[in-house]
Amino acid sequence: MGEKVTRQGAREALAQRVLVGCGLAGGVTGALWGALSAMEIAVPRPLLVVSAVVAIPALAWAMLIYWRNVDEAAREAHKFAWFWGGSGGLLLALPLMALVTTNRLELVFGPHEPSEWVAGGLIGMVVLQIAGYGLTWAGWWLVRQR
Repeated sequence: MGEKVTRQGAREALAQRVLVGCGLAGGVTGALWGALSAMEIAVPRPLLVVSAVVAIPALAWAMLIYWRNVDEAAREAHKFAWFWGGSGGLLLALPLMALVTTNRLELVFGPHEPSEWVAGGLIGMVVLQIAGYGLTWAGWWLVRQR
């Protein structure tokens, strides 16, 4: 228990705290958003804009703290996973985009405005990228744990 904490160990602990803090903040935000939606309470647009203006720089600052304090292996895992996993997720979506037409979408999801279709497509692409990233990141670490 009386181990001396190295500088790198302290930096990695800080990086982990930042990562957990961002996860908790995202979870609380999602839960609050879901609760407001369930109660059919509309959040005023100016409040959303102010929240985004505050949250985006704060998350960028947290990302910089994390990246500067994480070790080289974790950096390589993230870079590899984002390049190969994120790109792979996009490549999986390309054939789907060619096969999907408005008629097919409306049969499954019902009629929507064009802006809603665009937003759904963007969200779908990001979800596929993140899924590919997560799977590739986990695979990267599994291969190196032998």
